[in-house]
Amino acid sequence: MLKRLKGFFDIVKSMGNIEQLEVKIKALYASNEPNRAEWANWLGDNHVLVVADYATGMALKHGANPVLSRAAALLHDIADVRMKRNNKGHAEESLRIARGLMNDFDFSEEDTTIVVDDAIRFHSCHGQERPSSMEGKILSTSDSLAHLKTDFYIFATWALGRESSLEEVKSWTLKKLERDLNTKIFFDNVREDVRPDYEAIKKLFSR
Repeated sequence: MLKRLKGFFDIVKSMGNIEQLEVKIKALYASNEPNRAEWANWLGDNHVLVVADYATGMALKHGANPVLSRAAALLHDIADVRMKRNNKGHAEESLRIARGLMNDFDFSEEDTTIVVDDAIRFHSCHGQERPSSMEGKILSTSDSLAHLKTDFYIFATWALGRESSLEEVKSWTLKKLERDLNTKIFFDNVREDVRPDYEAIKKLFSR
């Protein structure tokens, strides 16, 4: 009983932190730093915040920490505010910035480990890498939902197409689609819900 109460009060305390963190992240995306991608503003408004809303709702449904789930979603690709995604240092820069911001807004070391070293580090599920925490599984799933349920692939392929051939764009899209549906989603009901979206995008890029 005491442990549950402590967990409840810890979440209440961190709610103020997440609100301040979200304000900071919105400001970073609005800063228009010169080396970032042209679609970074779109990503901030139409991807990051969408992932955060999905993650918050999913955390409440599955008994995960909603504050940490939202923090992970808000921070999962934070290097977008400074650089393009094809920059080889993008993933590590996201981890570095995320860790610094978690510290700035007084999240505990334990919370930072869950958000940065599990959820964000493994949310893309490359190779055999998978998040182990429920918050990490929720981030990965929410990221895929936002890819498949919004105009993400339109903007992503537009950006990629400026530097790649049509066949390269198609190949990249089809591989990412498979990972989004079959690897990154950790809940069967969610996978079936987005399958029609997956099929529609796959059909378009298979022509």
